[in-house]
Amino acid sequence: MKLKITFLALFLCLWQILSLFFENYVLPSPYTTLLAIFRMIDYNLFNAVFVSFFRLFLAYVLSVMISIFFSVFSQFSKNIGALIETVMSSIIKVPNIAYLTIFMLIIGVGSYTVMATIAITIIPATTLAFIAILKQLDENILEVTEIFEVIYFKRVFYLYLPMIFESFYPVFQMSFSLGFKVMVMAEFIAGMDGLGYKLVEKKISFNIDELFGYVVIMTFTGIFFQKLLEVIYLKIKDVHSRI
Repeated sequence: MKLKITFLALFLCLWQILSLFFENYVLPSPYTTLLAIFRMIDYNLFNAVFVSFFRLFLAYVLSVMISIFFSVFSQFSKNIGALIETVMSSIIKVPNIAYLTIFMLIIGVGSYTVMATIAITIIPATTLAFIAILKQLDENILEVTEIFEVIYFKRVFYLYLPMIFESFYPVFQMSFSLGFKVMVMAEFIAGMDGLGYKLVEKKISFNIDELFGYVVIMTFTGIFFQKLLEVIYLKIKDVHSRI
């Protein structure tokens, strides 16, 4: 915690020093940005935060569920596993902006395009991460399941899903942050509302202090929601371990 506070203080000091060499419409100071944030606290701000994180939460949950399905299904046979890994590896190599452009042409601008872009980014990354986790299963356990001819569905519920759940925390940290960044990009380019779209509004109206204010708001709200979901996950994991 002390290290984070020290880093934040150094960052603010550097920001303040740099702002002295630029006009306010180029790089506003931290104090000017803070005043802009207080000015923006109204219904529109809270609505933008709610819309963005509702999209992110919904797209993230659906993406994780799809990723779990693909990763578990990859254990059905080596050929299926190799196919899924190849497809996911190919999808992840394509730039996010390319998928966003395709979705804009097919779906148009708006929430569905934003959510689809988040999903197409998260699914391959989390699927490959879950497959890597499942590859760490003890070979002796797998041999025992083969000897006693344990059916696939029992392996899913008693081996694969519990292992994914136990190892989900680092995957969550990576994938949620990735989804958040993609959400902002997608809303900036193809959104009609939300935090990313607010950046467009402030850019067009040349309200640079409010634009920086929204960047600060996005940063802290992103950290807050990630920490909130982390706490919920750890509580569920703690309850599950006691059962």
